[in-house]
Amino acid sequence: MSAGEAAVIDVSESCDDIYKILDNTEIGLRYLLVTHAHRRHLEALPELKRKYGGTFCLHEFEYELLKESVGNLEPDRFVRDNELLQLGDIEIEVLLTAGHTKGHVCFYVKKFDALFSGSSFLKRGYGKIWGPKSMSLMLFSLKRLSYNIPPQTTIYTGSGDLTTMANEGWIQCLRSA
Repeated sequence: MSAGEAAVIDVSESCDDIYKILDNTEIGLRYLLVTHAHRRHLEALPELKRKYGGTFCLHEFEYELLKESVGNLEPDRFVRDNELLQLGDIEIEVLLTAGHTKGHVCFYVKKFDALFSGSSFLKRGYGKIWGPKSMSLMLFSLKRLSYNIPPQTTIYTGSGDLTTMANEGWIQCLRSA
């Protein structure tokens, strides 16, 4: 949240809490950010958008999966790798982290040392892969994160517990792989 506006990321499991915050404050919803187009990351999005508006953002490589998951939902905007989304004085960097899906992205908020990783990076592991090509993409994405995300960064995973880059020493081993 920043200067009266907010972004939500993969909100399906926490939609009731989001509704309460938006109903009880003067905060407007600017972005509806989705890390990838699996159904459970999209379930609350149509109702949230109907009630509060906001720009639904998705990477273009996820469009085909979006149509398979929720046929009648259309993104308002496609985001690109390394794009910066402005939310007041906060920048949200889009990082393409293909592997779990081909257009999976993470959202990095440097100002708050926060990475919203969806299913690409989990505590002590990573999301499901779907074959050899998917594994090579995942390996590339995890290496990228290991080089570019500082150790103190809190990782908000798409499922499971929070962690930090410093607590995930296994990812540093990928640098030599």
